[in-house]
Amino acid sequence: MNPKKMGTFLFFACFALMSCGKASKGGIGGGDSSPSTSPYAAAPSSVVEGAATLFGYPVAGEPWYFVKCGFVIPSVPAGLEGSTWSVGRVAIDGARARDFIVFQGGREVDKNALKDAGGRLAFDIKVRFAWRPNTKSEMRLELVEAKSGKKESIVAALPSPAGKGYWDPAWKNYLSLVLSEEHGFERTGYPVHATVGVLANYLSSPDEIRVVRAERKGADIVYKEIPSQVYDVATWNDPKILAIEEKDAKTGERVVRYHPTTSFSVAFLSDLKPGAKATYLVFYNNPKARKPACKTDLSVKKGKGLGRTIENAFYKIVLQEKSGVIHEIVEKTTKIQLEHKLETNGAIHWNPDVYAPPHAWYHSSDWSNPEATEVAGPVFYSLNLKGSLPLPKGIDIGLRYHFYAGSPVVMVESVTDIRDDLFVMALRNAEVVFNAAVFTKAAFKRDGKTEILDFAASPMHPAHAAVLRPDTPWVSLFDEAKGIGFASLYLDLATPNLNGGQASLQQPYIYIQHGLWFYVSRGFVYSFGSNNQTRMLPVKAGSVYYDRNAWIAFPYPRKEGLGDYLDRQFNALKYPLAMREDIETFSESPEGWVVPILTEPFEEGVKDAKGGKERRK
Repeated sequence: MNPKKMGTFLFFACFALMSCGKASKGGIGGGDSSPSTSPYAAAPSSVVEGAATLFGYPVAGEPWYFVKCGFVIPSVPAGLEGSTWSVGRVAIDGARARDFIVFQGGREVDKNALKDAGGRLAFDIKVRFAWRPNTKSEMRLELVEAKSGKKESIVAALPSPAGKGYWDPAWKNYLSLVLSEEHGFERTGYPVHATVGVLANYLSSPDEIRVVRAERKGADIVYKEIPSQVYDVATWNDPKILAIEEKDAKTGERVVRYHPTTSFSVAFLSDLKPGAKATYLVFYNNPKARKPACKTDLSVKKGKGLGRTIENAFYKIVLQEKSGVIHEIVEKTTKIQLEHKLETNGAIHWNPDVYAPPHAWYHSSDWSNPEATEVAGPVFYSLNLKGSLPLPKGIDIGLRYHFYAGSPVVMVESVTDIRDDLFVMALRNAEVVFNAAVFTKAAFKRDGKTEILDFAASPMHPAHAAVLRPDTPWVSLFDEAKGIGFASLYLDLATPNLNGGQASLQQPYIYIQHGLWFYVSRGFVYSFGSNNQTRMLPVKAGSVYYDRNAWIAFPYPRKEGLGDYLDRQFNALKYPLAMREDIETFSESPEGWVVPILTEPFEEGVKDAKGGKERRK
């Protein structure tokens, strides 16, 4: 390094820091931004070394704790005017910072394409930095001239402001989940599920994981630890594969292709206003952390077999002990119990089902001890049921329930997989059945309007009380006088065939039935419900039928109106929040791009071909 040039760069780095001159006296804000809109915390202007530095928080969509510095170099070294410069190594307090963004002319630019204008080089750099308040740090930048490869260094002092700073230094690492509401609908208690992966040596136990949201409160930052649930933890650590030594064919350097990796899923509930963004921080790498003590209103009580009683502030739901399906629902505001209990096992949730005579009509509610897996925690309880219908052979079905803390909504997924060709009179899904003791009317969305069906004047079984499009957004059963309602919100539907094209469908529709009970169901292939019910209709092998619905038992919304209430619930669940993960570049990660393995080595049959062992030498 040329000492004279080094001195020049050091001087003008400090010049740049002093010349910014728009820093506030601390707190939130800095530069030209007001305290209410900027995520920056600026150092006091009286501290000359850091007058152009901005210290930022991960709030409202910003993924990083960061420091942002502006540099103006009025005169680049002689002979290098008009050159292109790269930002090479960046370090703060001697620790390399691999995550940074470079700006020029007010916009983000390629870190390898900095241009000087008439010998003057000006740029800003934003560096991921877990800063702490009232501390003194130092940033060192390496600038590289493109043609000659000459390197020059810049050193900048970073006195941090007062404030909160990094949430808790006991947690050494974090990643960010940036949520964006992009559809114009408010979300309250919106369930978020994210699956992430970190290098295994950074995570000792899932008990150390914390989810935190930082938000502005006036000129301050407020941290709120969010109740969260970690599940599906898996670690990849294959010693045989990790022992493979592979060298780059050109450089001879070792190719690092794998690291032991631990992945996990984390769930939490999010509140977002229309059009808003939020940053949720997932902290980890604190081996001494105790297991979090998250308290919510969700509880699960085990009964006989698959029997469970799930409660939160909105409902009490009982699962049938043999089949595991929903058997009873108590809406807690009205204390009204919703049930069926008229046929077979009396469950509320009846299908997927198939009727292929001469076999009996089999429903998922007729299951006896299906294969079941469950996940329980403070944020959600899920039950996954799967198995085969007894007859006809070759029909696999699955059900999954998600019950959440602080929410009246139950998420219901179902899938039917047809492995062999068959003929049926009925193949249905998404059915809920209630006895006629509570409800007197139905409502549904059709042609953008809410329609009301009075059961006192509707057609009765075996005729359909109403026939609706398969893409109907929601159907509700209710009684305004009793102040109670139940709704199915139809969120997603997929009907592919694994052998190509669509699953077998015969004019699918949603329908409502009125008899000793009221029920709502979706028919995919359903001649039995038609005026020619003796027809046997084909269902091709490979057909798959998937439904994702939300169920909600609710007190009748007298002020808001039934249609508006259910539209709001539907929109908040139908249109997902956008989610983006931002995770640090670990120090162990290779430099640059690792060329993937695109072909398997030939072991025989080709002259002079190299096998796997030879290729990796």
